Amino acid sequence: MPAAISELLSRLGSHIERAESLSVEGASLRLDWPELDAVLPDGGLPRGVVELAAPCSLGGGTSIALAAIRAVHARDARAWCAWVDPEATLYAPGVKRAGVDLSRLLFVCPPRTELGRIAIKVAAARVFDVIVIDVAPVPGSTTKPPSRRTTKAQWPMDVLVRKLALLAAEGGTTILLLTDSMAPRAVPWPVSLRLELTRRSESIVLRVAKDRKGRVGVAKTVPLRSRPSAREAG
Repeated sequence: MPAAISELLSRLGSHIERAESLSVEGASLRLDWPELDAVLPDGGLPRGVVELAAPCSLGGGTSIALAAIRAVHARDARAWCAWVDPEATLYAPGVKRAGVDLSRLLFVCPPRTELGRIAIKVAAARVFDVIVIDVAPVPGSTTKPPSRRTTKAQWPMDVLVRKLALLAAEGGTTILLLTDSMAPRAVPWPVSLRLELTRRSESIVLRVAKDRKGRVGVAKTVPLRSRPSAREAG
């Protein structure tokens, strides 16, 4: 892990007690997006690993992830979140317009070959209420070259997700995976919730494809015009 990131995580250590206390306040994270909260099984996102799957990772997962971070920031001025994005595709002005406090969002851009190792380090810090991990590269993006220091074999994704799920349970964190629903998969991933998304011009079509309590549903449309924004941020 780059020294600068390790140093920052160390400095954030004073927030650990706060992050752990937030985990017991509720079983789910409400997004303050009424139409979206209404179609989620528990009225929000569970603490644990949540997969936001869309064709080529372009189906509205970013909008949902930003809503989750905004909701956490709006509720507590000390809350921190993290976004792990190997290709650095996140657009800062758009993040700000979504109501996210950029000063409390750790943005990490590791080489994709080191994504698993860095994601584990960030989750193990236990200082973030929401962690977003861009699992699949966006088509047309430029991938960073592998680090020469990388010698450790990469974990299979199901193993990585299992490790992240254990860390999320320990720290009371919601970890959001942005994935490509069209990518082949050898085995199912042990996620708490899998949402299959399709983006339309003014809405997101969402279907609960996997839920830890066995609840799955038909596709439902969530209008984008009702999502929270910076104008509504507290």
